[in-house]
Amino acid sequence: MEVDPPSKEIVPQSQPLEGQIPNTSGGYSYPISDLESLLRFLCLGVNDRVYRANTQHTEFCRANVKFIDRLIQDGRGSEVIKCIRDVSTQGRAYKHDTTLYALAICARSNDLETKQSAYEILNDVCRIPTHLFQFVNYCEELSEIASGWGRAHRMGISNWYNSFKSEDPQNHKSAKKLAYLVTKYKRRHGWTHHDASITVNNTPNQASISEFLDAARRAKRCNDVAEIRSLIANYHLSREHIPTRFLNNILVWEVLLRTMPFTAMLRNLGKITSLGMMDPNINTSSGLWITIILQRLDQLNSDELKCPKIHPLTILIALRHYEKGHGQTRRLVWTPNTQIVNALKEAFEKQTKICPSAGHSYLMAVSVGESMQKNICGSSIKACEAAAAMVLSTVNTEEVEVIIFADSIEDACISSIARGDNLDSISDKMEQVKQQCQQSSGRISEDLAVPFKWAASRKKRFDVIIVLTDSLTSCGHMHPAEMLKRYMRYVAIDEYHLIVVGMTDNEYTIASPIDMNALDVVGFDLHTPSVIKNFVNNFQSDPSVQTDNPDEYVDLEEMENVTLY
Repeated sequence: MEVDPPSKEIVPQSQPLEGQIPNTSGGYSYPISDLESLLRFLCLGVNDRVYRANTQHTEFCRANVKFIDRLIQDGRGSEVIKCIRDVSTQGRAYKHDTTLYALAICARSNDLETKQSAYEILNDVCRIPTHLFQFVNYCEELSEIASGWGRAHRMGISNWYNSFKSEDPQNHKSAKKLAYLVTKYKRRHGWTHHDASITVNNTPNQASISEFLDAARRAKRCNDVAEIRSLIANYHLSREHIPTRFLNNILVWEVLLRTMPFTAMLRNLGKITSLGMMDPNINTSSGLWITIILQRLDQLNSDELKCPKIHPLTILIALRHYEKGHGQTRRLVWTPNTQIVNALKEAFEKQTKICPSAGHSYLMAVSVGESMQKNICGSSIKACEAAAAMVLSTVNTEEVEVIIFADSIEDACISSIARGDNLDSISDKMEQVKQQCQQSSGRISEDLAVPFKWAASRKKRFDVIIVLTDSLTSCGHMHPAEMLKRYMRYVAIDEYHLIVVGMTDNEYTIASPIDMNALDVVGFDLHTPSVIKNFVNNFQSDPSVQTDNPDEYVDLEEMENVTLY
């Protein structure tokens, strides 16, 4: 269908428009800004601007994050610091490594203002010793001299320890809390608390934490189940405080389950199930422990889950891992409990709800390109599954039309996704379209102009279009940005909003960088719904700007990366 006579010669996707650069799919896309690159780096947990599937992304190279140095050199160090703090305190980073590495670069900067600001937010970003030691390790790697322990560095580490002197309950820090952390995280990344503390001037009063330290020492020497249960209950000892000889004892886990932080419970659901705690044939109290877990998940839905430090991907990964019934090495196996699986699904689905503004017409277009089949964040979750979660959150709250596409506007690519679908059914429908495309051509090529062609060909008016994609467009007669302009002219829409959600980490976007009606959202994170809502309502057009007050969030005890046992 001719949507609008061209006013000039059409530029095919095999040739660039002004301002575009080659992408890895053979076509052309717009590059993103350094600040957007920083945000992608922090949120998606990768060490450069090109996504590499099935990689754990734990080692970084400064040469691959030159955008941080460029921002600092351009006098934008304060923006970098603010971005790091916001992403960290609001729980937007799936893995904490990236925020720590970026903070270490700032702390090693020659710009004195940036260096000072980096140490000022050290306590906000490093909430447990694991974070602190990793930051110290990165600083050592980045140091251009023999040792990175200058005065500013020593004072920063000293302030971290001394911040626990406060007994203010609103600060979630105390001498006892420090004792808990020091004994739980004894050594991380080759560093110990002794290594760190000998370089600083003073640490909190040891007398105030002697009781807890004594309990931790008694636990290590303990051989009696009753005594270890008492120590766990009275002092809230963590799994790391318990000798290995007790870790297969149901009676010990019964106490641990009552006291452990929520994320620790998530990581250990497989272990708990493998011991038979929820099997009535093994444990006569199985119903009680199932109820306790269900109650904690239900409490999460109403209260804790509002804390951004529990990332939605953490819930989804825990769910998918628990459903597998075995650990990564298969040394630990279990039969998933149906009630627990359903509760995890409910917790995830409630968190991913998007509440768009009433009165807007939505089109959601989901790409099934090859990069969308890759894992994100070094996990077992595919980009297409995260996209399915975004679709789920929208179709249940608004009248939305959803299309799943690759390189054509054929009816086979039009989705039947509607209210009542769940994460699994949406993922299945996306998989069906992917298989259809592969059967017809053998390889999935992408034309990201398809959503706009589809809407124009059916004369459908949408004032909000959300595209979930990897932004790698290589086929098609017209660039997506040009097709969008023609669609808007054809259906006479004056005000529109285009939101492009990049589900994989690459340095490209299909939206024009000068289009004020277009918003690029970095991946699937907790703030995506509110960013989209604010953008549509014209309250906020910059995804890096957050209005939330991080002081309102509860500082959870367990903030390590999810390592499912």
